[in-house]
Formats: sequence, C-alpha cells, structure tokens
Amino acid sequence: MSAAIDEEEGPRVEALVGQQAQESQSLSANQISQTDAITTSERVQPAPTNDIVSNPHQDEKAELRHGTVDKSTLPLPPAYDLFIKDFTIGVPRPKKYLPLPVPIPYPAFFSKAKDTAYLNETIIRNVDAKCGSGEILAIIGGSGSGKSTLLSAIVGRLSNLPMRGGELSFAPTSLSTDNFKSLNARQMKDKIGFVPQNDYLLPNLTVRETLGYAASLRLPASIDRSTRLRIVDQVLNELSLIDAADTVVGGFGGLRKGISGGERRRLSIACVLVSLPSVIVLDEPTSGLDAYTAYQLLLTLSELAKRNRTIILSLHQPRSDAFGLFTRLLVLSKGSVVYSGLTDKCLPWFSALGLEPERGVNPLDFLIDISSVEVGDESKIDASKARVERLINTWREDGDAYSMEKGIRWSRRISKEIGKAVDVQTSTNSTLKAFFMAREGDSSLRRPGVFVQTLTLTSRANKNTLRNHGQTLGYSFQAAIIGVMLGVSYFQLEELPTDIQSLKTLCFQYMAAYFYLTIVYSIYRYCNELVVFDRERQDHLYKVIPWLISEIISNLPINIFFPSLFAVIIYFMIGLRTSPLAKSLFILIAECILVQLGSIAFSLVSAGMVREFASASLMANGISIFFFLSAGYSILKPPPYVDWIKYISVYWYGFRITAISQFRGRTFACENVPRDSVVANQCIGDQVLVGLRIKPSETLWGYFVPCFCLVIGLYTVGALLLAFWKPGGVKHAAKIGSHNEKEALPESDMDIIRQRVDVQVKGLGLSWMRPGFLFLKRRERRILDNITFSCPAGKITAIIGPSGAGKSSILQMLAAREMNAGPLSRFQKDGTILINGKPLSAANRDTISFVEQEDDYHLPALTVRETLRYAAILRLPQSMSKRSKLARAEEVLKMLGLEDCADTLVGGPLLKGISGGEKRRLSLAVEMLNDPAVLIVDEVTSGLDAATANNVMRGLKSIAESGRTVIRELGLTLHQPRSDIYTLIDNLVVLAKGGHMVYAGPRKQVESTFQVQGFSIPEHFNPADFLLDIISIDHRPEYETESRARVDRIVQYWSDVPKASKKGNEDQEPNVEANVPHVQQESRLTPMWIAAPTLLERTLRNMWRQQPVFWVRVQQTPLMGALYLLYYQRLSRGPTGGQDRIGYIQQLLGALPYIGLLNSVAIFPVERDLFFHEYRSSAAYSTATFTLVTTLVEAPFTFVANLLLGLLMNLLAGMVTSPQIYFQFVASTFAVQSLGESTGIIFAAFTPSMGLSVSLVSTALSIMMQFAGYTSLSVPKWLQAIAWATPPKPAARIMLINEASGLHLNCSPESIQTVEGTDTIF
Repeated sequence: MSAAIDEEEGPRVEALVGQQAQESQSLSANQISQTDAITTSERVQPAPTNDIVSNPHQDEKAELRHGTVDKSTLPLPPAYDLFIKDFTIGVPRPKKYLPLPVPIPYPAFFSKAKDTAYLNETIIRNVDAKCGSGEILAIIGGSGSGKSTLLSAIVGRLSNLPMRGGELSFAPTSLSTDNFKSLNARQMKDKIGFVPQNDYLLPNLTVRETLGYAASLRLPASIDRSTRLRIVDQVLNELSLIDAADTVVGGFGGLRKGISGGERRRLSIACVLVSLPSVIVLDEPTSGLDAYTAYQLLLTLSELAKRNRTIILSLHQPRSDAFGLFTRLLVLSKGSVVYSGLTDKCLPWFSALGLEPERGVNPLDFLIDISSVEVGDESKIDASKARVERLINTWREDGDAYSMEKGIRWSRRISKEIGKAVDVQTSTNSTLKAFFMAREGDSSLRRPGVFVQTLTLTSRANKNTLRNHGQTLGYSFQAAIIGVMLGVSYFQLEELPTDIQSLKTLCFQYMAAYFYLTIVYSIYRYCNELVVFDRERQDHLYKVIPWLISEIISNLPINIFFPSLFAVIIYFMIGLRTSPLAKSLFILIAECILVQLGSIAFSLVSAGMVREFASASLMANGISIFFFLSAGYSILKPPPYVDWIKYISVYWYGFRITAISQFRGRTFACENVPRDSVVANQCIGDQVLVGLRIKPSETLWGYFVPCFCLVIGLYTVGALLLAFWKPGGVKHAAKIGSHNEKEALPESDMDIIRQRVDVQVKGLGLSWMRPGFLFLKRRERRILDNITFSCPAGKITAIIGPSGAGKSSILQMLAAREMNAGPLSRFQKDGTILINGKPLSAANRDTISFVEQEDDYHLPALTVRETLRYAAILRLPQSMSKRSKLARAEEVLKMLGLEDCADTLVGGPLLKGISGGEKRRLSLAVEMLNDPAVLIVDEVTSGLDAATANNVMRGLKSIAESGRTVIRELGLTLHQPRSDIYTLIDNLVVLAKGGHMVYAGPRKQVESTFQVQGFSIPEHFNPADFLLDIISIDHRPEYETESRARVDRIVQYWSDVPKASKKGNEDQEPNVEANVPHVQQESRLTPMWIAAPTLLERTLRNMWRQQPVFWVRVQQTPLMGALYLLYYQRLSRGPTGGQDRIGYIQQLLGALPYIGLLNSVAIFPVERDLFFHEYRSSAAYSTATFTLVTTLVEAPFTFVANLLLGLLMNLLAGMVTSPQIYFQFVASTFAVQSLGESTGIIFAAFTPSMGLSVSLVSTALSIMMQFAGYTSLSVPKWLQAIAWATPPKPAARIMLINEASGLHLNCSPESIQTVEGTDTIF
C-alpha cells in the first residue's frame, strides 16, 4: 500500500481539498500521466531515420473499405443527465420453491415471521452520483463492491432486487431542451444502450452481419440503408474489428471455431454503439481486451461523450492514461461510497486524508488499492479493514457536496458542440441530424415497424439456421436412420392379418418414434436460443410476432424437407398403400409436416414457460403423455374428463389422417383366412377403422384444417408466453455455513520437493486448415509463426500481445491440450516443445497445471470453501492427512482473498453466486493447491479488479521464489497488466497479431531492444501498455497504413536479428541448482478409495442444493405413471381390455428410456465437463472411478422412482400382480429407464454439443424400441435376435407374460364382429 491513514483526522476535509486542488493537477500532469496529452500515434513514432513508404494503392483500398461518418459534422443526440441521490438496493427475500417443473415459490404465509434478517442487508447503500451529458462516469472498486448492481439499476433491470431508498432519475440537459421533466430508467429505455458483462451473440453469423442486423433493428427507420452501412463500418474501425469482419462469431457447442474472446467482447459493445444512444452504460467493457484495444475503446467512448452522450461504465483494471478520460469517478467499497465527484478533485480528497499515490503509480490502481481489503497476514487485513471503514465514514459525513458538483469544462463543451451542430449543414448527415434533433414522440425516432423487423429477423435467422451444421446433421440422422429402422421393422408389409395389425400400429407408432425426438431437441434448442431473445427483448429491439415469424420461416425448409424425407423412406420401405400412390404419399408428407410444426410449437410453449432445460423437458414430457394417449390408439375409450385433450393434440389428428388414408375403402387379400372367421373382419379396412372408433365416411379435410389451426394456436400461445410471461430468472444464492467452518485445522505442511522444470519452445508453428469439399473452398490461416523462447525454472514468464496474436494457442500447446478446429477442419503443428530437454509427451506433461480462460466448470451449488476442500482431497498426495489437506485449502483460500465469499455458492447461469473476479480467483486457487512444478495461466488477471490482480500476482511471485520451489515456472498471458504487475515478470514474450514474434527474453532487456528500433518508453508510462500500443494496428483509416507498416517493420527486425544476438533472449540456459535431486513422480491418478467417496459426497451435495433438479429425478417417473392412471384408471376386462393393456405396456416402455435421457441431460453435462477438466489436471481420477460414482448417484434415484412407478402402474392400475410380479415389474422398468440414461451418458461423452447428442441418443433409443417387437409383428428374425441384447424386448416379454397368463376378457358378439380389441388374438 502506497500510503497509510493517519490516526487523527485533522482539519475538515473540505478545507484541505480546496487548498490542494492546484497541487493535484500538477501531480496528475507531471507525476502520474505525463504523456496523457500525447496521442497514441505520437507516442509510438519511430526515429526519423526509419522512413515509412506509403503505398498509394493500399491507401485507396483502405479508403474504399472504411466508409465513415464525418465525425466533425455528426449531429448531436438528445442530451440527458443522470442523478442518483441516497440510493440503496437491498437483497431479495429468500425464497423456497415448490419441487415442480416451473419454479413456483412457497406461499408467503408459509414463511416464518422471524425470516426478516434480509431486510437489514444491502448490496449498495446511500449512493450519491451525477453524470451529465458530455461526461464519462467511471465506477471502480474491488470485486463484490456492487458495480454491476448499480449499473443494472441505472438501466432499469434490477429484476427481483428491491430498492430500499433514494432516487435514480434522468433529466434532459437544460442546454439542449426546455423540458425539465425527470424520467426514470424505464422511460429512458429507448435512449439507453446497455452492454452487460456476458456476450449474447448468434454463433453462425459473421461479425459484419451481426453488426449490420443490430443497426437495422436498433436505428430508427428514418435512417437510410447507406447511412446504416457507413455507421457499421465506422464502428468496425473504431473497435478494431475490421480484420474479423467476415469471420463467424462461433461457439455453437464447441463445433464451430469463431472469433476470439476479446473480439466477442468488442462485438457486443459494437452492437450497442451502432444505435447511437444518448446514454451508454457498459459493465466491464474492457474485460478480455488487450491494453491497446481497451484504451482505444475508452478513447472512442470519450469521443462519443463529446458528442453529447452520457457515458457510465465500470472498470476492473484501467490503464494509467485512462485517468484523464473520465470526467467523474465513483469509488465503491463493498457497496459503500468512498468517493463520488469530479475526477480532478478526487486525488485532493484522499490527499487531505493522508493518502497520496507514489510517483509513477496509476491513480486508478491507487484508488482501487486503498478502497480494497488486502489479503495476506492478519495485521494487513485488519489495517486495511480499518482504513476502508474510515474512508466510508468520512465520505458519509463530508462528501455530499462533491457528488452533485457541476463541471465548468463540461458545460462549456456542450455549449460549443451545440452551436457547432446547428451551424453545420451537410447532405451526408441530414438524416442523422433529423434523428438527433427530433423531440420526444417525433416519427423520426421510431424504430423499424413490424414488417421491417420481420424481414430483418428472417434474413438473420435464415443465415444462422443454414450455417448451423450440427442441427442439420442431427435432423439428417433423425430422418434417415429412424426412417430406415422403421422401414426395416415393418419391411414390405403383406396383406396378412399380422401385417394388417402391424400397419395399424404403424399409423400411430411412427409419430411417437420420430416426433418425440423433435420435441426433445427443440426444447434444448429453444432453451439456448431464447437467451439471446431475452437479451434483445430487454433492449426493446423488436416485437414477439416478428421474431416468431422469422423463426418459423427460417426453419421451414428443414421442417419440410426432413419430415418429407422421413415420410418417403417409410412409405416405400414399408410398402404402404399404392392405389392411389401420389395422393396417399402426399397425404402422409403433408401430415408429417403439420405434426412436425405442431411438435416444435409445443416445444416453444414449454421453453417459454421455463428456460431451464431440465424443468422444461419434464413439463413437456408430462404434457406430451396426454397428447400421445389421446391419439386414440393406445387407449380406445379415455375417461370423459381427459377425452377433450384429443382436440389439442396434433397426434390425434395425425393418427386419424394416416389411418383413414391407409384403410378407408381398402380390402386386404388375407390369403388362407376363412371369410366367415372373426379374423377375416380385419381384412376389411373400414372395419379396422370402426374398431379404432373412426368413421370411414369422415373427410380428411375435417382433420387437416383443425390440425393446421391447432399449430397456429400453439404458436400463438408461445408468442403470448414470450410477450407477457417472465420466467423465474436468476436466483440469488445465500451464504451457507461450512460444516467445518469453526474447526481448528493444523498448519499446512506443503513441504513437497518438486523437480525443477525448464520449458523450451523452438520453432513452434500452428496453422488452421480446411480442405475443399463440395461447395466449400479450401481455406488456411496461420495462427503461430516460428515461435521460439524459453521459460527457466523459478521464473515468471509472461506472454503479451493484442487479441488474435495466438497467446491462448501457445498456452494450450504448452499444456498439451487438444484444440477443436471445427467440422471438416484440422490444425497443423510444427516445431518442438521441450520439458527439461525432452519432447513434451504424456510422460512429462503431468508436471504442468493449466488454468483456462473459462471458469464455468465449477459445480454451481457448492460453496467456494467446499470447492477448494474437495479439490484438495483429490489433488494433494496420499501421504498427507485429510486434516492437512483441508488446512492447505484454507491457506490458499486466504492467499487469494476469498475469505469473504468462502461460504457463498459458486453459482451458475440460473443461480447468482460469487462474482466473475471471485470465480477467476477460485480457478487459480484450485490449480495452486498442490504447488505444481509448472503453472500455466491463460489471462491470469482477466475479470479481476486492479487490487486483486496485484495481490494474485504478488502471491504467485512469492511462491515462485520461495525456498520450497512451489512453482518452478509460471507461464501466463496478460491483456491489461498494471505497471506494478509488469515489474513482477521475469521473462517476456511479445507477440504481434497473426502469431509473429517481436521479442522474447528477460523483461529488463526489452526496453533496450525496442530503443534500438527507435521506440523509447516514456517516463512514468506503463511499459506493458507501451509495448501493446506499438505492436497493435490502429484501424482508423487515417492511421491504419502507418500502423501496419510499423508493426511489419518491428516483426521483420526481430526475424532479422542474428541467432547469436538472440541467444541470451530466446534460449536462456536454465539456472538449475545442482543440489536439487530428481524426484520420483507419483501416479497422476487419485486412488479409487480416496476419489470415489469424495466425488460421491460432492455430487450428492451439489444435487441436493439444486432442488428442482433433485426432485425432478425422483418425480418424473412416478409423475408419468400418475398421468397414465388418469387415462387408463383401472384396466377393464371388456372388449377393449386387450388393446388397452398392449397400449399400456407399449406406452410405458416407450416413454421410460426418454425419461432416462432427460435425467442424464439435466445433470451429466456439468459433471462431464468437470471430469474432463480434472482428468487433464492434477485432480485426475480414473474413468472407472467416475463411472462408478455416476452409477452410484444415478441408480438409487432411478430405482426409488421405479418403486413408486410400480405402486401406481402395477398395483393401482388393475394389472395382474403379486409380490413377485411387482418386483419383476420394477426391475423391468428400472432396466429400460437405465438404458435411456446410460445411452445419454455415452453420447454426451462422445460430443460436446448437447443438441447433436440429444438427437443421436433419441435416434438410438427409437431404433432399440422398434426392434423390441411389441410395436411391430413383422420385425425380421435377425433383428429380433439383436433386440434380445437390449432391455426393452425382455422387459416387454416379462410384462406381457405376467399380464396375459390366465387373463379372460368379456367380449360381446357385436364387439367381436367390429374387431374391437382383436389385438388380444395375437
């Protein structure tokens, strides 16, 4: 800490601030940011002797590519000021939810009266702030200080967080309007652009397409197309996205390689900037960006502010020269204000308290440091807590006058800009001027109407759908494989009684086999895609109806082609009615298309009710049981109270259409069947229809038209849900007391001797290649080019460079991680990686631990302390006792400053837990538990505030230099390193975009290397920021040619340096201590007797705290049985008893595998991702251990659920039963459901795309069910033999034998003549 707080206050702060203001301005100019007045281009100018030759053709090409809106004449948007006064936000009331598919909270009167502690808890408290038009308000503070919550309040998206007091409002700036009426956040919705932390983007569009569609939806309809395109080009240039403009965004289930994380972040910001909003609110806009791009973004925001905009943003790690860009600062500490006011009065305020930054220290880092609680020993923690408390109290007493103070420079600037905008007249920007100068309610402010929205969204959805190769592949498998398997099961049916019965079954069964898969996959797809829909609807980009129309139209080709393909396959393989062929085939195709659309519409309704796949699929599964049972095949006479459901079931209409088209007016040959026998009645098609309670005289249009109307009705219900129903949203996790929280643990005894490890990289190269295939052109891109450097033991080696320089690719290759090149593509690698002089292989890669960029593999329902403790048990040596392992977990927890959130749930997409910075530190802590010999960290400080990033790096440095050699080598990438972090680095690798090296060697020699080239690092300027500035390309048209030439020259210089000169840089001889013995490596796999109990406890605890998921596993199977009872009640012994029993068993065994599939999809993917992560790290345990634990977790729930199912369906339904039959029933259903769950696990482990996995699993299950033989009496013998290897066939035999033995049905002569219930004959 650069300064300490005096014990005594001294004079009042107000007086001291006024006296020191002039001194602070001198400090800021000369001591803190001496080069702030120098532009980036001036800062990176080389020596005059290095002339740059301009290429006129290149300049002309750049000018043509970068059409720009003339900034000097860009009209001003409406001006608004933000006012926040004594604003307080509390925590939501704790809610417990009923264990239902849709999360419904317990009624309030069930809550205990004493549950009022939450009323005294707040997230932010007594916040005062102001930001006027033309100003930038930067909100800074440590992780968990409430920055994101305050921004959510500013944009009116607090969700379920209650306002406890105060006021937050907007008012038109007095200089631009005479209307002073205050507006709240909701009234400002069309004038605020909000960029959240997370990126919600469609994966299959290019960057330019994404931005173009955003402009079309966000900008008013009065702005013409050419202006929109020029705005898009301008934003692409300003955010340095022009090089990635024609690259797809990527990210679909890991199947498509797209833009980098930093580019995704910039694209999210660009989507908001194209709307030219009056107020721009950005939550951590520079996270994931390199320092140069981050600074360029802040410069862009500064220019936007000068154009009459109000900018509010939060920052984690701002660079030093950004300090002068901010008009106002709001410094928060754990939700309380430490400072709020003009930037130029901030340092005098703290100076009056005895806190001044040291010379050359970034003032923003200084502010975050003094407002954060330090980590380390208890004395530092106590001192920092006292300091922060004093700062909060001082501001509360004396700071009111500063937060609302008006800046003189701001008002002058606005006056000047308004005068300028009025005087300038250009035809280019006349449309924009009309837009900006329009008053409230003016037609020029209106966004595109419904028709334009529909066209735009349809075009966007068409591209996203057609490029979704995983979805297309899944539908192809579904249509072709299920069609072929059904064709094989019912192959070339003849005109015999058994084949007639099979044909009757087929009229219903093909729908259950094909369209249930459509429901499962569509729910999964909508649960993912509606996240983007919800995000864009929050921005009021479009109405629901245009989105729904675009969704239907874009998917219509798929929903027509693949059902038609399926219908053609089964029609000719099975040998359906050939007279008349064209008419009958067209009827089947049309019916399949209608049922497909109805199934998808029903899926939309389910996902519209709840966004969580586990709950949505459970609800859909329960409702679809009603629909399938109402179809009229499985049960002929449903009870009156459920009989009406058939009219809202597309499967009832589909079954009747198919049955009528196949049986009406048809007489089957039925050779060798006596004409006067009962069996002969089945040879008359009209009699078969009468037995199914279908009138042969009914017209097909009488079913087609209502079915079409039903499809429209389901889509209408889905639209109403999307428009008015608000799903449960994100729940806020409460703290959970650790069961060993008060336990006295011994001191950690991590005295393990690690072998010293040196890493050398020689000539490393990486290329992405996609060969030409059919209509695809061959493509190749060089990612890394001849990379050579070394990482000596005991040193910190950092890799820096702009986004797209290949930093993450190098680290993944060093960690021996597999990289996904995407479909039909591959990576080509060259060069060598040496570990202690030996090539990197499976034998020596176990010495390496790798912290990835993504932190989403943690289990959401475990606390931070529990996550670390379980990881310690799995990662630390067997020789350590469990208490010592837990002590080590506590040590690392304190080392990384996680004490405050130690008992808070980690959280996930639907559970708000710890912050992003805290989750990043948790990932670091997990990998640091066992003191790895080599620790590789990708973006080590990404998502961390400046104070936490500094503490983390100092901890890593001290560990690397300790006598225990805890970390012998540390490799990491940095995007925005602060200056004091830069000094902790021992060796530096600098990369330019495209994977070109510009430096590798000791950090202390980097300055001299670049000075020779004419680039001198200015005094008091962060060297890391300077390096990133000179090796980055400025995509603004006036600077692009010059900056490209500069970067090319720097790359060429390094490649031309003789190897002898680089010897001391790239190939440093490792400083190996001779007295460190070779250490025998332990087995990387944790023994099963340690891992299995730990994993079992961890998994069960995670599941128990996710109550919807936990109870869904127990409820889903018996719920299905209860729904069946509503239809079948007590099985009768009348004429329909045989048909009902066979339909009963068919429906039961047909649905159970899919319930198992849904259970696996709801839980297994998270466990799988964690297993893969741990298997590649020091927490590795065998696949046998993981399989055993998964089985022990899944099997008991499945067995208990089937015990309850047996009580309902075997005992209460009136089946033949006894204790033996009951347990045989339970064993049969348990085996069939386990088949679905196991198959789901197998395919989910095979592919990371759950959408493709669900389609493949559903297809495989349908095939197994078809071969079982109880839906078709015409399955070939060889397929029947294969079916005995799967549970459905023996399970069906067991149930049928137990039920049919000794069963007598009471059938009247009339019922026999109409073949009602004649299934019992077979």
